[in-house]
Amino acid sequence: MRLSRELNPKEEEIVAKRKEICRSAISKLLGKAVSPNKVPVVSITASGGGFRTMTAVAGIMQGLQGTGLLDCATYFASLSGSTWYLSNLFCPDLYSKDGKPDINQCAEYLKECCSQMGTKKFIANFLGYIHQLDERKNNGLCVSAVDLWGCYLASVFKLPEKTGTKTLSQQCCHVETAEWPFPLYTALNVQSNVAREKFHRNAFFFYISKQGSCLFFCTEWMEFTPFEYGFCTHRMSMKDDDLEGRKCKGVVCQERDEPDIGYMMGLWGSAMAVSLREALEFLKEDDHTLWDKVVALMVKFAEFVKIAELRPLAAALPNMLRGIAVDWMQSNANKVQADRVFTIISEQESDMKQFDALLFPSASSEFLLVPDKAKRVEDEEFMILTDAGIDFNDPIPPVIKPERRSDVIIVFDNSALSSQWVDPFQQLDLAAKWAKDHSVGEDAYKFPKIDHSKFDKDNIQECYVFEDEDDSECPIVVLFPLCNPKLKRDPDGDKPMPGQDEVNPFATCYGTFHLSAYKPEEFDALRSLCQSNVKRI
Repeated sequence: MRLSRELNPKEEEIVAKRKEICRSAISKLLGKAVSPNKVPVVSITASGGGFRTMTAVAGIMQGLQGTGLLDCATYFASLSGSTWYLSNLFCPDLYSKDGKPDINQCAEYLKECCSQMGTKKFIANFLGYIHQLDERKNNGLCVSAVDLWGCYLASVFKLPEKTGTKTLSQQCCHVETAEWPFPLYTALNVQSNVAREKFHRNAFFFYISKQGSCLFFCTEWMEFTPFEYGFCTHRMSMKDDDLEGRKCKGVVCQERDEPDIGYMMGLWGSAMAVSLREALEFLKEDDHTLWDKVVALMVKFAEFVKIAELRPLAAALPNMLRGIAVDWMQSNANKVQADRVFTIISEQESDMKQFDALLFPSASSEFLLVPDKAKRVEDEEFMILTDAGIDFNDPIPPVIKPERRSDVIIVFDNSALSSQWVDPFQQLDLAAKWAKDHSVGEDAYKFPKIDHSKFDKDNIQECYVFEDEDDSECPIVVLFPLCNPKLKRDPDGDKPMPGQDEVNPFATCYGTFHLSAYKPEEFDALRSLCQSNVKRI
């Protein structure tokens, strides 16, 4: 385990190289040279939203590249559906002729994949998915519906048969060139069996929790890079190839192979596993013989709690905190200085009783999972990980870590709204609250206040800017909503965009939990809309 407030040395090295690329790009845009010590850290974030978001990000990246803004960015943070785009971008042997990441070729490849996905593909490969799950279980790994979802995503993107980049850590060779913003993937470490009234961030949480009895209490954001994974707040991390190894006191005591990238995409976007429900229901009604085989196979998996309803939308990985006591709840009432925690952990104190007061202070009993009988996190064998969008749908936490020091955050929020006229600031509001709740002393997660008066449904803007004029260290946040009724014209001319008037990102075909294939024209319409929004700025 790496315990440090500093970035991973490899990330620092890549970011330093990327800084020179950013300096050149920013100088070109400004028309004047930028001093090496005044290059701002620009972070791009893309929200969750299933295949809709993945499609939108394909257009966003083309727009950013076309305007030169992509070369100005140091980081690209993703969540749920947007992690699928980044995962494919950094698997260039799927689509690229020269084996290097290419935005345009990646977009065309994803369009082809989206045109072939759906219920029929799921059913055709179902028994193969179950065989893969059986292998995981026989290897002593936990199995859940997330694994099934990961198998499906891997087949949609043709990962098993095509790619040589099979794991997250194998993306290193494409990231080390610093030709692209440094990728960040996100998930939540959660605790289960807590009434949903105890904790909720948004309506999305209620949607997921209502799917069944496996309810979540969201605790900590986690980040994944091609080099390591860890917590956004605790400054504890381990190598990616240790993900499924059994751990105790920060040391791997039983090694296992790193999970493949398909599994990780399933984990990062696990909320979308609920969309497999329609496929299973179709299977049950259409092919009783196959359904009987499915039911027989399901009996083998104790972790599949009522799998036909896909209730367990979380995955279990060996707990990296096992045997290590930390201030877990991260409330202002029980926050402690990281230095003290690091010192005690590094000395491997045998007596952990002194941590009890830090873990479960009486002043913060409302944050406990079971206030009268709290269970220590370090006693758990597994971490329960799920889609970060269950907390809030913009991956802000990793880019506002003090050590990354983002100066500008460009947020592409592709969240589902009831219409384009609804205030799109909700997710940023939740991010601002998260930043405030986790900031204590020098360990500050800075984020500007979100001013809702900026939104006027009669005058919707291409983007919105938020900043704290009294704090120069607080990042400037630029929000791009998904839908913009102003986008009726070609950004390179005055001609109307082909079919632009008919594009509706909130249509059923772009639904977050919609499993059916995208027609090529549907993919292109949404991709072009998002590309145009960026190019107009």
